Amino acid sequence: MKYKYLILTLTLLFIPALCFARKGNDEKQLMEYKLKFLAQEMDLKPDQQQRFVDLYTRMTAEKRAIYEDAIEMERRVKNNAKATAEDYNRATEAMSAAKIKEGQIDQKYEKEFLKFLTPKQLYKMKQAEEEFRKHLRDARKNRRR
Repeated sequence: MKYKYLILTLTLLFIPALCFARKGNDEKQLMEYKLKFLAQEMDLKPDQQQRFVDLYTRMTAEKRAIYEDAIEMERRVKNNAKATAEDYNRATEAMSAAKIKEGQIDQKYEKEFLKFLTPKQLYKMKQAEEEFRKHLRDARKNRRR
């Protein structure tokens, strides 16, 4: 339990710095921090850690790719004062399709994770991901104040 509080404290201290730093290397550092956070929350054994990192990294890259296209389409519509109703429809459909694809990617990778993780560890991964996202949102809100 002490470690959980230590991780939460470190998260609150370091995520704002990592989150708003330059892209590239800092993005890599944030991903490394996230992977360590998830591994700790999931109680991964040493023999599971490298397999987890490799698979989670691949899964994240796939998800990022589907959202990059949808976000770019959304950005074009948002910044276009002459966007038509059809442009808005396409952007909306792209975001919905990305969410569906993300769910499919999750399902695909859950099967792969279960080859070396317990169902409890997989469940903890999902919880830890949400907790990590919450910390990032909180850090962004605190930065804006």
